[in-house]
Amino acid sequence: MKAGFRVTQQVQQGVQDGVAVLTLDRPPGNALVPGLRAALIESLHAACDDPAIRAIVLNGAGAGFSAGIDLGEFSAAPADPPLGELCTTIEDASKPVVVALHGSAFGAGVELALAAHGRVAQRGTRVSLPEVTLSMVPGGGATQRLPRLVGAQAALELMLSGRAVEATDARLAPVFDRIVDAAPLDAAVALARGLSDRGTWRRTRDRQKGLADARAYQSAIAAAAARIRDDGSAEADILACVEAAQLLPFEQGLVFEQERFAERLARPEARGIRHVFTAERRAAALPKQLAETAPQLRTAALVGTGPRLAGLALVCLSAGLAVQVFTGGTDKAAEVIDEVQAGLDHAVRSGKLAEATRDRRLARLSVLETPDGLGAVDLVLDLGALSFDRPVGPGQPAVWALLDDDTSAAARASSTGAEGRLVRLRLPLGGPAARLVEVATPPDTPAGLAAGVHRAFSNNGRSVLLSSEATGFLSDVMGAALFGAALVMLAGGVPAGQIDAAARGLGLGHGPFRLIDELGAQSTLARMRRIFEARQISPAPLRILSDRIIDVGADPARALAFHVPAGQSLEPDAGLADWVAGWREAQPAQAVAWPGTDPAVALHAALVNEAARLIETRAVQRRSDPDLVMVRGFGMARSSGGPLLQSDIRGLLGLVRAMRPLREVAPALWSPTSLLDEMVKNGRSFF
Repeated sequence: MKAGFRVTQQVQQGVQDGVAVLTLDRPPGNALVPGLRAALIESLHAACDDPAIRAIVLNGAGAGFSAGIDLGEFSAAPADPPLGELCTTIEDASKPVVVALHGSAFGAGVELALAAHGRVAQRGTRVSLPEVTLSMVPGGGATQRLPRLVGAQAALELMLSGRAVEATDARLAPVFDRIVDAAPLDAAVALARGLSDRGTWRRTRDRQKGLADARAYQSAIAAAAARIRDDGSAEADILACVEAAQLLPFEQGLVFEQERFAERLARPEARGIRHVFTAERRAAALPKQLAETAPQLRTAALVGTGPRLAGLALVCLSAGLAVQVFTGGTDKAAEVIDEVQAGLDHAVRSGKLAEATRDRRLARLSVLETPDGLGAVDLVLDLGALSFDRPVGPGQPAVWALLDDDTSAAARASSTGAEGRLVRLRLPLGGPAARLVEVATPPDTPAGLAAGVHRAFSNNGRSVLLSSEATGFLSDVMGAALFGAALVMLAGGVPAGQIDAAARGLGLGHGPFRLIDELGAQSTLARMRRIFEARQISPAPLRILSDRIIDVGADPARALAFHVPAGQSLEPDAGLADWVAGWREAQPAQAVAWPGTDPAVALHAALVNEAARLIETRAVQRRSDPDLVMVRGFGMARSSGGPLLQSDIRGLLGLVRAMRPLREVAPALWSPTSLLDEMVKNGRSFF
């Protein structure tokens, strides 16, 4: 029987059999924002002060208990009340507190549970302490409480991996009092009443089982220390905190953890990782108006020929789509099916895929023998290689996605009957861009259709970004700035190796010339030319690349513009410097006078300026999208946060000042946008 039920803004408060039920109710995910933390503390105090209340249960509304702290909170000064205060309030409560977990509990959500006096979880609940993946340490006492329950080895395994595990994981057996099949609330209420009836309950800080075997505890610490190579890493800090749980009194251990938490919070690399994580979460969330019009895409047809088909099929199958392959001939399609099966079998042998998952995916794969069947699928992925002499049908696919950059979208839509339903799609299969999917929408295609593609592919760790066809793919736009700046410097006599090293100093895994060769010099040149022409920019920076492609192409033994194969890797072409010197002598009008600006500053300035232009023209949905493009699309280190965050950290004023001599060299790359000028004038930052 329930009584005394009322609802506050973020905490539902009710009474069930004399037990106060406090339900976290803050969509999405019950993130423990300051307001929710304050409401919980107030509700806990009120329940403890109410003589009619015997015990307290914390519950979560919606699909899960809590997603933890909202990372956006860490971008400013820490807000009150801190998580540690809430956890201490729970642990010090004068009445027993039990937490009922379902769905998922991450980070701070788990820390609330560890501070409670009892824990009940529904079978299938997933829990994790993912702070290490954000270059952070827990901030609510987990490093002190979890070892007291499970010992050092299990605590370190969970915290140093950051991976989610089910509540039924054997390592968590000491954490949970009960695992139930049904919703956990009733069992949690029964447990809370039992603790109240007994009149005693143990606080986690008083538990000693995990600390009892001091030798085993220290052995686990030593084993973990041997695997950690960086003493300044988040892993090292977590290890130190877990060791402190054994060596220090509980209260001092909490202080030690808080000191490490605050130190890591201020580190630039932790800020960068949090920024990228937040950017990924924002990119995964469709605006409401788009989500409402996005079609559900469940079936896909791959149309074309060539080696990419099998890889595309694997990506679509991993996204949960039923896939048909149309190559214009059943023999070629059967070959694709065989390649896909071989890929799935390899994933099973390497332990990356379960046999049952492989079998389910294969069951969703088939051959499409005639183009008439294309009208019955939700999504067509078109490589542009096959010609159609009439519109496909009968029926109409919901979305026709063109993957070929060189085919006219309007012409393809006309020949296939896909007018008003065609989008451009970039779905990389390998390299640093493998986790970035882009959808560019022509003006006659409703934006909701692109949102349907977004929904279909924004899983399995991929980020999907939307843009207009007029803007083009965001990776092409940002790449034009990166490669354009590098080519201008090369034409100015700056050694290619120095430019690549400067790019790596910014956080890029490879420099621009290595990236050009990996992407393909011809393809890169074509993409840059399209961007330059669309913006009516002088193609002068492209001249040295086009001339290099021509000269290299004259040698049948050469396939790359700036590197030569060396075993399984690539090495810079030793003859490039002499070639550039000869080119500068033969092309005096194209050989710019480089002002001596640090190449790293010049590259960074070009990227920030281009990103600012995208923001200023509203070509991106979020300010963090250009940073996400560089991290997901070009392999920039997550710890860097991307070029815009780096400009916030290093200072935008110095970067804009550095552009003054550069704007004379290439105005399109280095003339500051009005947004940058306004931001510097008013002392604003991007984030």
